[in-house]
Amino acid sequence: MEKISNNISKKVISLNEGEFIGYVLDAVFDEDLDSLQGFLVVDDESEETFILDKENIKSVGDDCIMMDSTHNLKRSFDEDTFNPIGKNVYDANCVYLGTVIDVVVQGRAVRRIITDKCEFFKRNIRKIGKNNIIFGKKSLKNTKRQALFVIDESLNQKVTTLSVKEKQTKPYRIFANQSSIIGRTMTSDLYGYNNEIIAKKFDIINQNIINRAKLHNKLNFLLYYSK
Repeated sequence: MEKISNNISKKVISLNEGEFIGYVLDAVFDEDLDSLQGFLVVDDESEETFILDKENIKSVGDDCIMMDSTHNLKRSFDEDTFNPIGKNVYDANCVYLGTVIDVVVQGRAVRRIITDKCEFFKRNIRKIGKNNIIFGKKSLKNTKRQALFVIDESLNQKVTTLSVKEKQTKPYRIFANQSSIIGRTMTSDLYGYNNEIIAKKFDIINQNIINRAKLHNKLNFLLYYSK
């Protein structure tokens, strides 16, 4: 799996011609955010933009992306790349889950969305709008009963009501984004399973505190009890 942000600004070089094409400007997704289609590449001199399809990428290194041939580049006409980075994420109960800062893909398939507050699986997206993403599975038809599921206490979300079929659906999984937690200030004491202190009020969160929180399965609570 790889993060999309790792490829932004990389050089693009053609294998057959040995030419420098330009730099990766943006990632291109399909409208439903199911798959990575390729990258938007900009020519540094002419400022023209091209679409590099994922299937035409031969290899990806730390410094550059190697494509097969310049003949396979498609000129871009300012089409929407459907990149979700920068969009705000909310659930149906108006709980703010952060702003998208990265996307994790495996091959072409989009697997996870990373915000500045948390991470979650792409399958748990209900709707993708122009400026916002709605978290939560789509409504199910022919439902026979309601079910309450705990979503994530660290985001101040106790329960949400979902319509489900007879077979009960698993709860959503939300993960705290560790990189966004480091450096935050605790707003309350946080205790572990046996009333062991994990972090005190006014402590600055560091890797040691994160490690202690993991041991007590309290990682998500660091987000809720800090600012």
